[in-house]
Amino acid sequence: MNTKLKNTLVLYLPVITIVWCIIMLASLKTGWLNAFFYDAANLQVQGIDYFALPKTFLNLKAGISMFDTWGGVPYGPYATWYLGHPAFGVLVCSWFAFFAPWTSYWLFVGFSFLLMLFAAWLVAERAASFLSKRLAWLLMLFGFPTFWMFYVGNMHAPLILALTFIFLAIDTFSFTELTVTNIQQANRYLMAGLLISFFTKPIVLLMLPLLLLLKQTQKTTLVCLGIYAVVSFLFIVVPVLNPEGIGLEKLLKVATDFGFIKNNMNIYQNHFVLNAYMKDNSIHWLNLIAQSDYRLMHVDVFSFPVFIDTLLGYPLNAAWYKLPIYLTILLSFLVPFISNRQMKFQTALLLLMAITFTFFLSYNTVWEYQYASVAPVLALFPVLYERNVFYKKWIPLLFVSAVIIDLPNLYFLLHGKLITNNLLLLIRFNRVIPVVVMFIVMISLIIQSFFKKNK
Repeated sequence: MNTKLKNTLVLYLPVITIVWCIIMLASLKTGWLNAFFYDAANLQVQGIDYFALPKTFLNLKAGISMFDTWGGVPYGPYATWYLGHPAFGVLVCSWFAFFAPWTSYWLFVGFSFLLMLFAAWLVAERAASFLSKRLAWLLMLFGFPTFWMFYVGNMHAPLILALTFIFLAIDTFSFTELTVTNIQQANRYLMAGLLISFFTKPIVLLMLPLLLLLKQTQKTTLVCLGIYAVVSFLFIVVPVLNPEGIGLEKLLKVATDFGFIKNNMNIYQNHFVLNAYMKDNSIHWLNLIAQSDYRLMHVDVFSFPVFIDTLLGYPLNAAWYKLPIYLTILLSFLVPFISNRQMKFQTALLLLMAITFTFFLSYNTVWEYQYASVAPVLALFPVLYERNVFYKKWIPLLFVSAVIIDLPNLYFLLHGKLITNNLLLLIRFNRVIPVVVMFIVMISLIIQSFFKKNK
């Protein structure tokens, strides 16, 4: 990059970032960006994922299940089903439960935006040049999936912060000179990332095999798992925290019967009617099983399984879509054997990013806002490029792929047209295909690095 262009970017990137943030946040009120989203035409969508959050704490106060979103005294005009960790309802949602619904929504948007700013600051602090520092802010905050996350009021920003902490922790262990201070910071970051994810959306569960096998991350991971297990157990067995619990004995029996879970606890198959099992706090975990084989064929679902099934015109066996998960788990057992520490942790970071992408590739119900979790991956690419990682020549391809995800989907070009299968493929194309490209590249690089260093 020539010096003139670099200096121009350094000068104007902060302006571009600020202007985007103003447009993004103002659009929540003005609707400027609504034309880019199919569901924005529905007046009962803004905040739809949010109103269930304060309801968890209000339900607990009333002595009913936190997961009984539509039971008891209503909160807000509409809501989707709450599925976060029950502890999140007490530790965070309670802060917002005593405000009027729409006031509470706007406060939560502000809270989520602050978390995104913090994540951007963390990445910028790691950057070596002014250009990559300023890119970190733009890349973390820009994105149409990020706008949609704010619009629907989903509790996704904590997960983005969690992933940022974890990625930075693993990156720290790949430093050429690793000091005691570096190690302490990495472990603090890892603990923060794991605990935030555990008590919001537990996507990091798939990262555990790798983190437990790496000597440098093993102790911190075990401590976090212990905290997670104790707190989660309390939210299962303590009646005041689980008012409509089914009992530990029945829960243990049900938890091992995957067929029963899939047939009786799927919110869509049950037409949004909650039975007793779905009001127990364990539904936070059991829902992952309940929906594991179910494909919701909806215009706003952007998962790889739904994309491929739409392309083929028939559903593939769900087992095929689990292959990315199986592959990353297998590699999690191989990466720790790489002898060179720098190479090991550069590879481990790639693998953790790939594990993040398995959610889009293997899970069936993926909403557009969930692609906002690509932000920490994208923001880190310029930082890693400056660090001369072994896969440096592949970063431009990975970077462009991630940027494409941040752009609007193609719905705005098809606005008003009859939604056919071909149009659905076009709408989903620049969400699903870039993830597939990045996953394939990352897995290939991981395999190459292993054999190069261990032949």
